[in-house]
Amino acid sequence: MDLTFDLDQLVDRRGTDSYKWDGNERLFGRADLLPFWVADMDFATPQPILDAIRKRIDHAVLGYGFRSEEYFSIVQKWLKDRHEWDVPRDWLMFCPPSSIVGIQGIVEGLSAPGDSIVAPTPTYGPLMDIVLQNQRRLIRNPLREIDGRFELDVDDLAAKLEADTRLVMLCSPNNPVGRVFTPEELQSLADVAETHDLVVVSDEVHCDLVMPGHRHLPYGIVGGDRSVTVISPNKTFNTAGIPQATLIIPNAEIRAEFQMFLDRMQLNHDSTFGALGMIVAYSECGPWLDEVISYVDANHRLVADYLENVPCVRKVPAEATYLAWLDFRQAGLGQAEIMDRLVNVGGIGLYGGTDFGEEGEGFFRMNLACPRSLLQKGLEGISKSLE
Repeated sequence: MDLTFDLDQLVDRRGTDSYKWDGNERLFGRADLLPFWVADMDFATPQPILDAIRKRIDHAVLGYGFRSEEYFSIVQKWLKDRHEWDVPRDWLMFCPPSSIVGIQGIVEGLSAPGDSIVAPTPTYGPLMDIVLQNQRRLIRNPLREIDGRFELDVDDLAAKLEADTRLVMLCSPNNPVGRVFTPEELQSLADVAETHDLVVVSDEVHCDLVMPGHRHLPYGIVGGDRSVTVISPNKTFNTAGIPQATLIIPNAEIRAEFQMFLDRMQLNHDSTFGALGMIVAYSECGPWLDEVISYVDANHRLVADYLENVPCVRKVPAEATYLAWLDFRQAGLGQAEIMDRLVNVGGIGLYGGTDFGEEGEGFFRMNLACPRSLLQKGLEGISKSLE
């Protein structure tokens, strides 16, 4: 088994139909940018995953498959070892296309057009899109900013609930602000959900990417029957091209509702490479992940230190994810003008904060999961764009 890795290695991804590297012109109008926007890594996917896929290709047929017992046991072991969560086998459900497709199924099954759904914001944009594009009403519950740190505002959430509110759409750890919510914050949310008959859908696809000194608590541990927790190896191991998602659903009625969605959409067969990639990732690639976390943590520190010398940009402290939430509010410029400078002066592409909700005005999100030499160029691009 090859567990060696070089995270400083520059992998040339241009010309591979990379959404991140070959999609710059579509999003920013220029193809020559250094991309720090979409959340995938520029580190090579772990070698054991690549080796397992190569070996599987040696078999001549790529037909329908079914979920093996190893598949279930590997997920259970990962949750136990990494997150101290003993999950019964029958709580595990899967959605091969992606976590977002799985959340779509939950929204369809547990709410109706016209119902309201609460989302602590800023948050991952597609979570809001699922609400709005399915004719549900979005209730924004802004995170509370206290001394530069963003916290759940459960009192505000409870005050905004309506008679037809069915779900809370939580992103934990939060993308884009990088918070690992405390047990107290999550318990307060669970108490409100119990009182008001709500189900909390917790998107936890970044839960394995927690920085040293912090610990992620899966919402399902505190939320119980009123929870749906969604995890995935895709961000953790850079396997978004072979997507796989796991939903942990303690409530049998919700599981039955979700199964009807899977049956209706014919989502009962796994992707051959997605299933294999997940099994190998969870069983063999923990050391690779530990090294990535250490490297990304150092990248977070590098960005914070560098921006100390860029007076109008502040980095929000990150507790999780390989994403930096950058505060440009002191620049005195609108998002469109800052974006234009980043692109046309700095030569870099970042996501604008309003992609994560109106509360993101004045912020930009930067992906730090890349070799340090590339990140240094990105930071120089930020500085140059604001000179």
